[in-house]
Amino acid sequence: LANRIWQHHFGRGIVSTPSNFGLNGQPPTHPELLEWLATQLVDRGWSIKTMHRLMMLSKTYRLSSQYDEANPVIDPAAKWLWRCNRRRLDAEVIRDSMLALSGNLDKNRPGPHPFPPASEWKFNQGEPFKDIYPSKHRSVYLMTCRNQRHPYLGIFDGPDTNLSTGWRTLSMSPQQTLYLMNNSFVHDQAKGFAERLLQDSSSAEERIIDAHRRAWGRGATPMELERAKAYLDTY
Repeated sequence: LANRIWQHHFGRGIVSTPSNFGLNGQPPTHPELLEWLATQLVDRGWSIKTMHRLMMLSKTYRLSSQYDEANPVIDPAAKWLWRCNRRRLDAEVIRDSMLALSGNLDKNRPGPHPFPPASEWKFNQGEPFKDIYPSKHRSVYLMTCRNQRHPYLGIFDGPDTNLSTGWRTLSMSPQQTLYLMNNSFVHDQAKGFAERLLQDSSSAEERIIDAHRRAWGRGATPMELERAKAYLDTY
């Protein structure tokens, strides 16, 4: 469990085969650290939140992704964590973030999915039930068909719910770019985000700064500010 929490924050577990600690699995890169984390987990009452806080307040977690010419010679994969390894967000986080930025995220407890009534069921082995129900709730509440992957989760490497997934594939594909450019769900969230910025700020510069703070959790750099201004003027 300590290894999986570490993997969640750093992208790679101290043991890189999280479901296999046996002879066929990979050895830990930092065995003493893993033992210490496991001991901390027990001593702190098996509190997951405490372990999140312990790892995220560490110096290692707060390292930048700055490149150092000397270190890759010794550790090209950064297994020894001399820098932050940049990685793509999980599918659920991308979708939830768009909903949160647009102001459309529904934080209420979701109700049941609108399945058709049993009297209308005509499903069989050759024609099984398949459907997609739109939702503004967090992605963890999306309906999952066992015989059909959700189209969004399938594009962004959501897990196969028929299997136990200890390690997700994180791909970068043209389909992801096309989805973010063309899908109506993304357009709706972009429109909602723009409306919020227009309401909360009076000038283009303030809106650009506000957009960066909300989306990235930081201010805009001078170059980003100038590029965004130029884009707005051209648009």
